[in-house]
Amino acid sequence: MKSKKLRELRTNLVAELALDRSASIQTVCQRLCEVLAHRLRREIRLRFHDLGPYGLSGAWAVTEHGVYEIIVTTTASWLQRLHILLHEVAHVLCGHPPIEPDSEEARQLFFPDISPTMLTLLRGRSAYTDEEEREAEHVAGVLLKTLLAWSRPEFEEQKPPSDAAARVWLSMGGIPSRRTE
Repeated sequence: MKSKKLRELRTNLVAELALDRSASIQTVCQRLCEVLAHRLRREIRLRFHDLGPYGLSGAWAVTEHGVYEIIVTTTASWLQRLHILLHEVAHVLCGHPPIEPDSEEARQLFFPDISPTMLTLLRGRSAYTDEEEREAEHVAGVLLKTLLAWSRPEFEEQKPPSDAAARVWLSMGGIPSRRTE
């Protein structure tokens, strides 16, 4: 994503969310998808599911009707779920292709009501390049820091100094207190 577009997104995101600072992270996740759906003029369905058996923390795919399905694991804290959601959203915003549902398990996870034949028409890619992953992680890190600064300004000093450190910081317990629903 171009720096100018990312700055614009970062600047406008909080205003577009139109949430009170006391909103739960779960509410922020849901509202983020609503804002993104409005920006992209597409329906977005956000689901939380135990992705542990699939070896994933999050993924997105597109239905035959152009609906974006984003799935985030339930095996992480709400702050980690937000970061995972932001990473998946970053893939969308950066124009990366959706994952390819190439197994029966993936088809059932993403599209339990769509036949395998129909899904064949929707195939994109099943893996991102290192460059795509780095770009998505950078965008997600910038957006996460923006949301943390908005929600709890007193934690600004505790945030990681760079986007690359965001995941390490979160894994080391750099999680501010936050009400969840």
